[in-house]
Amino acid sequence: MRKFLKSSAFRIAAVLLCAALLGCVAASSTLGGATPLSRAVDFVFTPLEKLSAAISKNLSDMNAAFTSSRYYQEKMREMQDTIDELRSQMVDYEQTAQKLADYEAVLGLKESNADYVFAAGSVISRDSSDGYYSFVLDCGAKDGVALNDPVVSGQYLVGVVKEVRDTSCVARTFLSPEINVSAYEVRSREEGFISGTAALSRRGECSFSGLEKGTSVAKGGIVCTSGIGGLYPRDLIIGTVTEVLDEAENASAYAVVVPGVNVSELVTAFVLTDFAGKGE
Repeated sequence: MRKFLKSSAFRIAAVLLCAALLGCVAASSTLGGATPLSRAVDFVFTPLEKLSAAISKNLSDMNAAFTSSRYYQEKMREMQDTIDELRSQMVDYEQTAQKLADYEAVLGLKESNADYVFAAGSVISRDSSDGYYSFVLDCGAKDGVALNDPVVSGQYLVGVVKEVRDTSCVARTFLSPEINVSAYEVRSREEGFISGTAALSRRGECSFSGLEKGTSVAKGGIVCTSGIGGLYPRDLIIGTVTEVLDEAENASAYAVVVPGVNVSELVTAFVLTDFAGKGE
């Protein structure tokens, strides 16, 4: 066998076979004919080529979709940032407008009472556990604030200073049962005192107590400080009478008063550090 493979006859036969195969391939290429081998290759690889093309197209579409999604997400983020900025500017504007109104109101009070001395403060915190709406102002001993100084908003009484620090103070409102304010009703001139209760405080109201049964104080009456005791100056407005009721325990009456200022929404307040008759 080895002799045959090395023989001249085998070599000639091999050359002729190769020449024949090359001729077939050339003829197939030239005439466009399909050999069984080429048909087999086409059968196997053509579907794969189509699948590859489809996958490539889908990947391209997905990439375009992701690109579009990222674009719109970025635009949405930009719009949200703009909205947040405008909302912040609106809050700043509202607070500035409120502060301006508060300063204008206290300026009017100062013009009517040249003896009044004020320390201006902004509300910097509140005690959420306090149902009587106490708050902290950013003015303190360095600004002349002292214990039991009245706290006002414009011409309205808000409360009294109950704790003083160097640069801040804690104010309790007259909705608290701890605070008693001597007061009178403007039309009837009847005197009593303002104090708070838990039930009325939840409604944002207080009590004008110490009135005689059959009092002439009526709904719509204006209650102001009387100035008795020298703790508060006279004629600061406290609020308006909403109803008059008889006391259950004794032969007296009291009026329910809604404050002239919503103490839960204060932005600024002024501590009245000095006035004529203070402490007298």
